[in-house]
Amino acid sequence: MKTQNAADAGISGLAPQLADSLKVLTELAQSRFSEREQHEFLWFTLHDMAQQVADTVRDGALPLPSFRAWIAASHIVHDRFGTAGEVAWGRASSLLADRLAADVAQQAGGAQNNPQA
Repeated sequence: MKTQNAADAGISGLAPQLADSLKVLTELAQSRFSEREQHEFLWFTLHDMAQQVADTVRDGALPLPSFRAWIAASHIVHDRFGTAGEVAWGRASSLLADRLAADVAQQAGGAQNNPQA
């Protein structure tokens, strides 16, 4: 399976920070860091990317370009980082899910406090 890199992703409307994160993931997969360093950088990149994706939510919806970037990142991580990548991906995905759930809960609480919303 051919792995997309940031330049090939071609995601229209993608926030520059997310495009940069995809580029970093691609470059990290080609780096000459030690395995420990690579996994540490991978986790930090995925952690930041999860935050960036969550920050794009508007009116309770995740924009399609952000969703596509997250899926592209998934392919990069699963294709290039092995088992450690899968673990890091799982942690980052949980972080993103928690952040999105918190945003939904906050919106629901705001709607209850403002019945006209």
